[in-house]
Amino acid sequence: MELRVKLPALCGFDCVFVLEFDEIFVLGVIVADLVIRAGGDDIALMERVLGAAPSCRPNRVVVDAHAARGTDRIAAAARRAGIPFLVDPQTHFLQDFQHATDSWAQLPFGDPRRCTPADLLLPRRLDVLAAAVVEHQLGCGATAIIAPYVHLDRPDNGWADVQVQLWRATGRHLEQQGIKVEVVAVIALGWRLLDRSTWPAALWPLIAALHDDLNPAELALAASKVDQGVRPVNRLASFVAVIRRLRRDWPVLAWQQGLLGEAAVAAGAAGYECGIGRREHCDLLAHMQTRRVPGPAPNRTARGVYTAALRRSVPKRSLAEVLRSEPRIAAQLTCLDAACCPAGQAALLSDTRAHAIAARRRGLDRVTQAAHPAWRWNHLACEATAALDLAVQINTAAQRGLKITRIDIGALEATREYADNRRQSLRRHAA
Repeated sequence: MELRVKLPALCGFDCVFVLEFDEIFVLGVIVADLVIRAGGDDIALMERVLGAAPSCRPNRVVVDAHAARGTDRIAAAARRAGIPFLVDPQTHFLQDFQHATDSWAQLPFGDPRRCTPADLLLPRRLDVLAAAVVEHQLGCGATAIIAPYVHLDRPDNGWADVQVQLWRATGRHLEQQGIKVEVVAVIALGWRLLDRSTWPAALWPLIAALHDDLNPAELALAASKVDQGVRPVNRLASFVAVIRRLRRDWPVLAWQQGLLGEAAVAAGAAGYECGIGRREHCDLLAHMQTRRVPGPAPNRTARGVYTAALRRSVPKRSLAEVLRSEPRIAAQLTCLDAACCPAGQAALLSDTRAHAIAARRRGLDRVTQAAHPAWRWNHLACEATAALDLAVQINTAAQRGLKITRIDIGALEATREYADNRRQSLRRHAA
């Protein structure tokens, strides 16, 4: 947050001081959006959820471009509920080869071949691509345009230039056609480009291009592999630093960050986006590789059961084994909201998609309702600590030979350590 103060002329010059405020000064309840990514198999579910009470439904819905082409029922349900509907073009698939029969490759702007920066920078290629992406989203009923984007893992391999030109071509098409809709710009960064040392070569040119060529209403930060590595807390700290830098100019959504979404919101993000029991963490490089073979790949269709106690989804088979053999752990995994899961433990083994949305909505509300930043971080630290204890119990049970999938605790450890550091730092500043 910035406060610009203009003082009277001193020695013939107007003086403008820019004061940057940390989150310690931002008091009061914050508002954040839960953006749910629905698939082609979620049509009937979304019609039910979007017709339910606002406390049980997301603030926005996004679908993949190929799924939006197959039906308009999700868009119609969002329109009836009065919430925004987005279509993700997923143009980062252009950076890898796809199977010729893949549904994304069949889109007007799809291409099964692996494209290089030189391929996309050919004369008029970017203009045609940007126009096709915009028109496809409008044709599917999108209420805002997601500009085409590519994944950036290095500042010097040519893809940053492609991204700048894509934004320029998108802005040019919107202006020429007189299209007056809000634009969401996705900044897709590999975890290495989150580090401050890379900002001059990677982040500053992107920010300048957004100001000059696109002027979006909002940014979506898709940062890959933030929850992984030897020290995921360091990546989370860099991720938060990028959010806080970008939010000086635009609201920022944490894109595909179900595992770290609440931490991003506590740090100032306008909300987070994730799937329903899947696609809870961002790894665009791995995502590109899922469409190399025909048919549904296993890692594209697997859907877990979201448990608020673990702050993530777990495989249903693993959950069933826990419920059968570990009653103490099962009690902690059960949803205690009678309005959400009246059947108790039995509900965890049925269709839990509506539960996943409602539970994420409740979790985000608890974070945003804290009036002081230190309280938000304290809440996250306590929640992550409890979730870590539960994950350790499950992993211990898995070591005994039970058919239980181990819980990856990287995101939980990063959230606990970073949140604990932030709350202590804020309290020292306040004192």
